[in-house]
Amino acid sequence: MVLATSEERHLLDDLLEGKIIRRFVDDQWICVTKHEEVLYSFKDKCPHAGASFFKGSCEQGKVVCPLHRFGFDLKTGRGHGLYLESYPILMHENQYLIGFEKNFFGF
Repeated sequence: MVLATSEERHLLDDLLEGKIIRRFVDDQWICVTKHEEVLYSFKDKCPHAGASFFKGSCEQGKVVCPLHRFGFDLKTGRGHGLYLESYPILMHENQYLIGFEKNFFGF
């Protein structure tokens, strides 16, 4: 799925370290942040409380839920016995793509 077209690519290329932006992809909101010059994408819903991460923060390699301040590691997704639903980002043909897992039925 396309996360950012070649015309929108600047949104991710110019993303400031620790800033969280939100994109609507495949009928769902996805957050994107940058940590140590690496882009990370994850579902815009805290696995603990369901709050939007878009209103949270990114601190020391963790995305922090604005509701309970639970932190989830950007690299592993782990945090407080729960896992952040994250997705790989790939640059292909001058656009950013995001990888979603398909279920048994192919969607």
